[in-house]
Amino acid sequence: MASDGSGVQQLTFNPLPTDDDDAAAWSANQSRIAFQSNRDGDDDIWVMNADGSGPTNLTNNSQAVEDEPAWSPSGQIAFTSRQTGNDDVYVMGSDGSGQANLTNNVAFDDDPAWSPDGSKIAFASSRDGDLEIWVMNANGSGLVQLTSNSPASDRGPDWCGSKIVFTSTRDDAGEIYVMNDDGSGQINLTQNGAFDHDPAWSPDCSKIAFASERDGNPEIYVMNADGSGLMNLTNHPAAEDDPSW
Repeated sequence: MASDGSGVQQLTFNPLPTDDDDAAAWSANQSRIAFQSNRDGDDDIWVMNADGSGPTNLTNNSQAVEDEPAWSPSGQIAFTSRQTGNDDVYVMGSDGSGQANLTNNVAFDDDPAWSPDGSKIAFASSRDGDLEIWVMNANGSGLVQLTSNSPASDRGPDWCGSKIVFTSTRDDAGEIYVMNDDGSGQINLTQNGAFDHDPAWSPDCSKIAFASERDGNPEIYVMNADGSGLMNLTNHPAAEDDPSW
């Protein structure tokens, strides 16, 4: 859809009602969209053209669940996979080649997000016992923990400029937070008793789209980067989530 909620267009069409396509992510040049789909019976990472044509299975792995694709500025795709029996962050080429496990940890590692220059990846990890936001170099080295809010869960980071937006349950509900990319200056932007989640920056870092259940079912909202100017974009009886700008 357009950034004001107009012109909604369906891009994927699956033959079975139990099939799901989700976690859509735009390529840097906006020509393609990576997404997760179970249309072949397994949860894999797929890619299609921006108009929905040419869907292609990149992972084609019947032994593991793959999800949460994130596209780097240079065209690599980070994603989550359970090839080792638990969730790890992997990276591969845009054609599915060169798949490599970056985290290789017995903990839960999920929700990868590239830094604007492609040199680092933020992600959610349970390696310290609670789900927190961590960052690492693009090759998996240099791990740094950015949040520490036991027993809350922090997840779903998205990076723009020097800021990272994410979801946290530290206030007894899912809220949208923003922080500097070194973990400092953590601020609650939504302060709402409902579940707010799946934040996504606009390309110019001026706005944040996210999903919220404040009106009774998941809808897509947008707000300014400081939390002001809240607007409901979808307002539909169905559930909407996982926006990508």
